[in-house]
Amino acid sequence: MTHAAPHATERSVVDITDLVKIFGTRRALDGMSVSIAPGEIVALLGPNGAGKSTLIGCLLGFLLPNSGSARIFGYEAGELPPEARARMGYVPQAMNAFPSFRVGQLIDYLGTFYAVPPPPPDPALLAWANLDMAARVKSLSGGQKQRLSIVLAFRHQPDFLVLDEPVASLDPQARRDFMALLADYCAGSQRSVLISSHILSDLEKVATRALFVARGRVVHDTPMARFRESIRWIVPTAGASALPADLLDGRLPLKPLGTDTATGAILVDGWCDAMRGHLADRADIRTPDLEAAFLEITR
Repeated sequence: MTHAAPHATERSVVDITDLVKIFGTRRALDGMSVSIAPGEIVALLGPNGAGKSTLIGCLLGFLLPNSGSARIFGYEAGELPPEARARMGYVPQAMNAFPSFRVGQLIDYLGTFYAVPPPPPDPALLAWANLDMAARVKSLSGGQKQRLSIVLAFRHQPDFLVLDEPVASLDPQARRDFMALLADYCAGSQRSVLISSHILSDLEKVATRALFVARGRVVHDTPMARFRESIRWIVPTAGASALPADLLDGRLPLKPLGTDTATGAILVDGWCDAMRGHLADRADIRTPDLEAAFLEITR
């Protein structure tokens, strides 16, 4: 089988354009478009049913889209040549394969599938995983299986990692240590990560970009540096009948992201402290964490 020549530029590892995936009458992906650049750690954020797992399935070639394009390293995701697929790593939500293999045997066995044998696993990662190499996979706990899955995904030092709820089975200390290992793995390199997790406090520590999805579409996309600097709640003060008009009528470069109908507060993108003079003591500025913003943006 021949493969079309890649079209990616050095600026992108992933290029998704107008991606549509339909199951029966449900559009799980409804024209989704997004790119991921080298070196980015992208947090994929969305409620259940938003399209996250479908997107991951299309990227891995497990699902074929109805229309649109999903390219990785310049190739259509469903047609990746072996040398491109060898540059990817994947951690599923749960690992249930190879139950009769011993841990060390499985690590070595999967390494034989690469044209260029991968180096031994990173000692720091093995120390974190703390697995008995002689234990059979079927005897491992859920958390131990998840650690093994992570070791296998990182074993060949991939350039692009897809992590689907990689820490859901781990205790808080193991989650914290893994996030530190992930940050170290990507630091100063061109390695990219797409990570989906409902534990947003973990993502907030490591992600360089937040991709909010709902109803099969990207509803907001922001670098984490911008999130911290410019996404704010504007909350009417007690006794204020309304927010100052110029915060809402387009005279200021603010993008409304959601409204709390109970308090009249508005979540906006584009805030800067120079705008405080427009408040006239009628509003307070509050900084949301990633979870609070997620709940409002994907409502």
